[in-house]
Amino acid sequence: MESCWIWNRPAHRCRHGHTSATRPDPDRPPNAYVCEDQVLAHLPALVIRLSADWDGHLPPPTATGTVTPADAGAHVRARQVSLTFDPVAQTLTADTQRREKITIG
Repeated sequence: MESCWIWNRPAHRCRHGHTSATRPDPDRPPNAYVCEDQVLAHLPALVIRLSADWDGHLPPPTATGTVTPADAGAHVRARQVSLTFDPVAQTLTADTQRREKITIG
C-alpha cells in the first residue's frame, strides 16, 4: 500500500497493477483504501495480542494505564512487523508466527 490523502485525512491505498498509461485489466482487483485513523484506533488491541509473541513485552502505558495508538505503532515498527489489510474482510493481520488478526471495519 502507498500513502495518500482521502477527505483531508491520511490514508493508504493499494492500486496493484494500476498505471495511467494503459486501460485497467477487467480482472484486476479494485483499488483498496483504508484511512489511517481506522487502523490506529485498533493498534493497541493488536499490540496486546502480539505481546504473547514478544514474551509479554508491551510499550509502557500512559498515566491512565492505556497504550496509545502512537506508542503501539512505534512498538510494531520497532519489531519490524508488517501489517496486511484485507479490504473485503476488513481485517489487519500481523506477519508474526501466530498471524494475529483484528477486525477494523
